[in-house]
Amino acid sequence: MPKHLSQYRSKSTGFTLIEVIASFTILAMTFMVILEILSNSSTNTIKSSERTKIALLAQSKMDEVGLLIPVMETSESGTFEGEDVDWGLLIEPYDVPYEGNVEMDFAPVELFRVVLTLSWQDGYNQPRSIDFVTLKAMTPDFEAQGLGR
Repeated sequence: MPKHLSQYRSKSTGFTLIEVIASFTILAMTFMVILEILSNSSTNTIKSSERTKIALLAQSKMDEVGLLIPVMETSESGTFEGEDVDWGLLIEPYDVPYEGNVEMDFAPVELFRVVLTLSWQDGYNQPRSIDFVTLKAMTPDFEAQGLGR
């Protein structure tokens, strides 16, 4: 073995203190970034779960409109069974502006605006609420209005 290689080998037998400190600093910073990512991930998972639950509850209540809740001008409220979520439902007639040149004595459908408001306390005990709005079309009862024969 040549003499200059053996000298090089004996000089590089370990790490300097600065190299060790730099390595630990990089490791600590990487670990902090990973912990931050995991923390944000779990927070987003909790928020996503809460929002999914709220959306499913709203969908179930909206599905009742026209089946269990008659589509007519009304206002109702309550609490979902087994949940700490309150709901309020407002159904009101919805007039569509008509700019046609044909005069109509009756409309083939009646539109109703349905507003569902859900209120709850989030995971941080903050009050939250959201409105879900849709339109429902109903065939008018011409017999009741005296238009039927």
